[in-house]
Amino acid sequence: MKGNRGVQTLVFGVLLTAVIAVRGVAAVDQRGPSADPVKGKEIFAAQKCSLCHTVGASGGKLGPDLSAVGTRRNAEWLKVYLPKPQTFDPKNKMPPVQAKGQDLSDLIAYLTSLKGKTRDTAR
Repeated sequence: MKGNRGVQTLVFGVLLTAVIAVRGVAAVDQRGPSADPVKGKEIFAAQKCSLCHTVGASGGKLGPDLSAVGTRRNAEWLKVYLPKPQTFDPKNKMPPVQAKGQDLSDLIAYLTSLKGKTRDTAR
C-alpha cells in the first residue's frame, strides 16, 4: 500500500480544498477581528516571500504571482495551506510558512487583501 500514499495525500488535498471552497462561500472570515494586513505585509517581507512570489510589479517568478490571491483563496484555506503546503501536493517546493498565531493571521489578512491583476492577466 506504500505506492498509494501519494494518491491518498492528493485525494485528501483535493477533498479538503473542495470542502473549504464550499464552506468558504458562507464561512465567517477566519482572520479574526484583530488581523492587520499592514502588519501582514511586513511579515510577508520578513519571511522573504517575495524571493519566489510576485506582488504587483516586483518579486520572484519561481512561485505563483500573488497579486490577486485574495480573489482565488479565502482565509480558511490559507490557514490550512500555509503551514503545510506539501499536504496538498507532496512535490510542492514551497517551504512551510513559519509565522504562527497573530503573525499568521496578519499574513493571511494581507494575502486575502490582494485583489489586483497578476502578470498573466495584466496583458
